[in-house]
Amino acid sequence: MANDSTRAQWYLIQCKPRQEARAEENLRNQHFPCYCPFHTVEKIQLGKRVVIKQPLFPGYLFINLCKLTDNWHSIRSTRGVLRMVTFANEPLAVADEIIDTLRMRLANTDSKPLFEEGGKVTVTEGPFKDLDAIFCKADGEERAIILLTLLHREHQIHVPLHQLKSTV
Repeated sequence: MANDSTRAQWYLIQCKPRQEARAEENLRNQHFPCYCPFHTVEKIQLGKRVVIKQPLFPGYLFINLCKLTDNWHSIRSTRGVLRMVTFANEPLAVADEIIDTLRMRLANTDSKPLFEEGGKVTVTEGPFKDLDAIFCKADGEERAIILLTLLHREHQIHVPLHQLKSTV
């Protein structure tokens, strides 16, 4: 087995706020292998349901470096990079198995919906504020149908998606 100082290992980089993609691009331009795991999420933005990709670990990315052959000094001044994550002033290697597991798990995932059918939700505003309900289904891009119990009866109500939050 190769000595740890002669083979490349994964390390953690802290990026400037919301600049993971910029840091990764600039590090790749310097020929550093990088990995910034992204996952797909469904969110409500400006009252509409959107599916976006966002970093799994906001503000961080992994970089593959060799202690002997790579020039680490250029990393510190790379646009988007804040610093190398260290413990006791020493960069700590991340096990290859962790990176492999992350890649495998993210390759096998579909985007998770914002609300699951049959899931519990709470109404956050409007006439039904603070009432718990059951999410039935999305009714277009901006509305949802929920099952709300009022006066000992269940009622299907149409509400804007931005007025709901998941209760887990």
